[in-house]
Amino acid sequence: MSTKKAKEVIEDGGLVIAPTETAYGIAADALNEDAVDKVYTVKQRPRSKGLTAIVDSLETAERYAKLSDTERKIIEEFMPGPLTLVAEKKDKVPDNLNEKFVFRISSEEVASELAEAGPITATSANISGEETSYRVEDISPELRENVDYIIDVGELQESPTSTIVEVVDGDIMIHREGPINKNEIEKIF
Repeated sequence: MSTKKAKEVIEDGGLVIAPTETAYGIAADALNEDAVDKVYTVKQRPRSKGLTAIVDSLETAERYAKLSDTERKIIEEFMPGPLTLVAEKKDKVPDNLNEKFVFRISSEEVASELAEAGPITATSANISGEETSYRVEDISPELRENVDYIIDVGELQESPTSTIVEVVDGDIMIHREGPINKNEIEKIF
């Protein structure tokens, strides 16, 4: 159950089940098109639904997203934490990940450590349409058999999925409301 081993698996294009701040997720190199394809395949996820990434810092986010001052302020105020930002992506982000660069900085230690080498995918560790898993043993055997490594830290505390926010022409749009609401975000401006 080593993050060192998990990082090696991710760097080699493999898939890892690991804890995030919301549930168990599938971590893969978010910049590796083949690894991203594998995530879609093992999750049986429609390609029309993009994947979210976890990055380890604002500096890393800046390498992969074109961020406005408003977006930077949102990141500084609410990340790490249960907020996901939809931002314009730079060319180095593969098209099969998402149309934009959709990311968060994780408050979960393991996920944050895995993202130190670069952005990782942050999709829930379940077959598309199945329940979110807070324990490894609740993840479908079919999915568990199709990943390369599992970090099991026991049962995770159930928490709501992150708020998904996008800044469009200076306005804040909420795509999914989670623990952070629009008023809290607008207050910082």
